[in-house]
Amino acid sequence: MAAAVLVLQAAAAAATTYTVGAPDGLWDMQTNYAEWVAKRTFHPGDKITFTYSAELHDVVEVSKAGYDACSSANNISAFRTGNDVVALTAPGTRYFLCGLTGHCDSGMKIRIDVVAAGSSPMSPAAAPTSAAASSTAGTGTTTTVGLAILLLLAVLHHHRAIIVAPL
Repeated sequence: MAAAVLVLQAAAAAATTYTVGAPDGLWDMQTNYAEWVAKRTFHPGDKITFTYSAELHDVVEVSKAGYDACSSANNISAFRTGNDVVALTAPGTRYFLCGLTGHCDSGMKIRIDVVAAGSSPMSPAAAPTSAAASSTAGTGTTTTVGLAILLLLAVLHHHRAIIVAPL
């Protein structure tokens, strides 16, 4: 059973933390977020970090309607520290924008598609645009998590066989 715990810890350790906009930018009005997100694949367990000047920006998680309208009214959550970490806990689409007037309309918004381990993004906007982008899009994380899950299943199957076998 200790092996199973180690496998789960290894899978959790394989999660990736992304700094939004890095390496060429941050959470600012110059970064092309559609281009940035297209080069990455996000999985449950990953984290995204928004780094910005708290005097100039904020981060607001919104619904799809809020994202489409660039509206932070009725937001899901708001962050204002300048170094905000958001855990991506489950598959699905998350929407973030800067709530300061005019910033979202100037492109300061991002859509994050979180896909199950071993899956590829469903949206063409989130798919890698080249083989090189694909190789840097977190595929090592997917492979590590997949192998960890297979190892866990093997360990659990082995223990079950020992427990079920007649003495």
